[in-house]
Amino acid sequence: MAVYASGWLFYDVMSLRLIAALEDLGVTKLMVGRRRHTFLMNESAFSVDSKIRDGQIVFYHFGSMTEGTTTPGMESDIDTLESDDSVNIMLGWPDWKRGRKNLLMVKHATCSPQHYRLQEIRADSPLPHTHPIDEFSVVGEQGMIFKNNKESEVDMRRQAAEDNVPYYHAGPSHSVHEMYDIVCAYRCRKLPTECDSWFNRPRPGNWPTPEMLQAARELGCFLVPDGHCDSEFSSLEWRVSPNLIERHLMFSMEMIHIHCYVTLKLLKKDTINPYLNRNGNGKLTSFHCKTALFYAREQLLPEMWTVDRLFDCVLYCLNIIRDWTINGHSPHYIMDAVNLFDGKLNSEQRTSLRNILDIIIGTHLAPLAFVKADDLGGRLLHNVYTVAIWDMTPRRTVYEKIVGLLSVHGNAVRMFSLSNILKHTADKTPDELYLYLHSLITERPLHQIHRHRSEHALCRLDAENRDYCISYLKQHLASTAASICLQHGMQIGSRVWSWYSAAIDTDVASTRLKLASMLYCKGELQMTLEVLEDVERRYDNSVQAMCGCGRMDQLNTKPHESFAELMNAGDTDVASTNKVAYCVKFLRQEAYCAPPILHYEMVRAIEDDIRHRRFHESFWMNWAVVDARPFLHYLQYLTFRDLGVIARQQQALLSLMDSVIDGIEQKQVFHPETAGNLLAHCLEMEGRIDDALNMYLASQTDFPRNNAANWHIRRLTSFL
Repeated sequence: MAVYASGWLFYDVMSLRLIAALEDLGVTKLMVGRRRHTFLMNESAFSVDSKIRDGQIVFYHFGSMTEGTTTPGMESDIDTLESDDSVNIMLGWPDWKRGRKNLLMVKHATCSPQHYRLQEIRADSPLPHTHPIDEFSVVGEQGMIFKNNKESEVDMRRQAAEDNVPYYHAGPSHSVHEMYDIVCAYRCRKLPTECDSWFNRPRPGNWPTPEMLQAARELGCFLVPDGHCDSEFSSLEWRVSPNLIERHLMFSMEMIHIHCYVTLKLLKKDTINPYLNRNGNGKLTSFHCKTALFYAREQLLPEMWTVDRLFDCVLYCLNIIRDWTINGHSPHYIMDAVNLFDGKLNSEQRTSLRNILDIIIGTHLAPLAFVKADDLGGRLLHNVYTVAIWDMTPRRTVYEKIVGLLSVHGNAVRMFSLSNILKHTADKTPDELYLYLHSLITERPLHQIHRHRSEHALCRLDAENRDYCISYLKQHLASTAASICLQHGMQIGSRVWSWYSAAIDTDVASTRLKLASMLYCKGELQMTLEVLEDVERRYDNSVQAMCGCGRMDQLNTKPHESFAELMNAGDTDVASTNKVAYCVKFLRQEAYCAPPILHYEMVRAIEDDIRHRRFHESFWMNWAVVDARPFLHYLQYLTFRDLGVIARQQQALLSLMDSVIDGIEQKQVFHPETAGNLLAHCLEMEGRIDDALNMYLASQTDFPRNNAANWHIRRLTSFL
């Protein structure tokens, strides 16, 4: 294949214009870094959450969101792989481990180059099982027991049915949210023989480097529950997937390679696949484009990858794909015997693909001018003609939107992962919870959290998430201990105060408000006011309310402008907590540190309400959870009322009204029924019983089930 000469001035100019257009869409080194940092932090947060509870599930994020190879208009989904590390995958008998669930990779005669069967092996001795051990064990030839690959699908379908939510399925991914692709897999620490040729084949030598190849050998692979599309025994087959190697390769790419890949994906989305859809259901995938990039990166000399030659590089990749359509074989970059066209494009569809590629290549990428996604075509032609394009979104606005959404997503994931730790404590007494939390922050997190990482950056993120997790758990440890003391009339010791102090900066409000609430319940009104004044000073207009209970849509919640602007001006860590306010959570074991009205929130279910809770609501609905700003003004109202400062009491009531009404309108209140109940309770204390009842009724109308307003309505109407 001939390398294109970039002597044309047209190619040089259009390459630079294309890069400028892509940078307008957030495809810059800084924004790519922010995307990667956010999703690697999320990956680490979930894994630390699992490990801290002695779990064996390790989470990985792959795909364009983690690589930073996406734009807002692509509407990329989030690819998550959950690896069950309790299972030991064996390439051979020497890999057997006592006391573990062992699965032996067996290359059956019916398996394609990328597929294996997994044979069930005993945990007490290196011998095969001779009888099925569960519903997903299948008896094969000669009595061999194989692991069926349908378990994750059955589990997700069951969850979707129980929660009465849609079920989404694409290949090996199963999810209850259309924007999340979740794959359950097993990790093999060694690479199968199919990968040997990649390490040994001759290459120009500039990429991958020997160091990269050595690191790749140590990453291993995953066994994904996905049989070959043409196999009669696909339910018994598991696909070898070297995701970590591919991510390792993508992270080595420079911006010119990222620009090339994003351009290929935009052409695929807006030009190639719409054409293919008119001629059948075949499609070119992002993985085809990524594989072409890998081959181009390996084959082209470094001096070809310059900003003024981007057009040449894109054309080179398109010609690689075109050659595949002629040969009928699209080789996997690491396992070249695998044909990536299988199940994606048949012979007729490959001809259609070749035809559209001929047009794109023959017109020197002219279809780029017609790409509607992200206004790429308009941006590319901007200033080429004298006609001004006024409706294109400015670069700064795009950046702020991206960073704002990344921050919302990152913080919500972090808080959700922390809630996962606490949701398993419902049956514990306050004393038992105290001992459990104390053991978490003093023993297991410090000594047992570790990951088999080759990437030092991910080890660092694990440590950061572990430390943050410990700080956050100290909030609940302090509140649980203080609640025990208040219940029994005991003095609150210095260690409790030190735990509050250690957790105080997990965000701008939640721990401080829990401290203020404890002080109020203790009767320390002046100290309560001091803490509340500190919270009010910190809670300026740039603070963003956050929720990790599933009430905040992590992908569509629009952060307010001042927060997004602040995050855009900051560093790479868009999950920074110094400008976010998480929901305030009181576990039942912390009840004596919460105002009595919140006790109703801990038993909000009436009759069969519990049956109507969704999966992600099942744990926190046994707690009292309230948004930070409404709770701030509610505590102010209580404190000024008890102090007899009427004017400040009324001001707090007005502030509470504003925070509830404005927060709901601006979608900055994520537990509106609880915030409304607090406002109604203040109206009760004002003697405005009818107004309070109407507020409870309004809350009940919006949230008829699992709402403490039902108790309050019964309570008030019993006196009428």
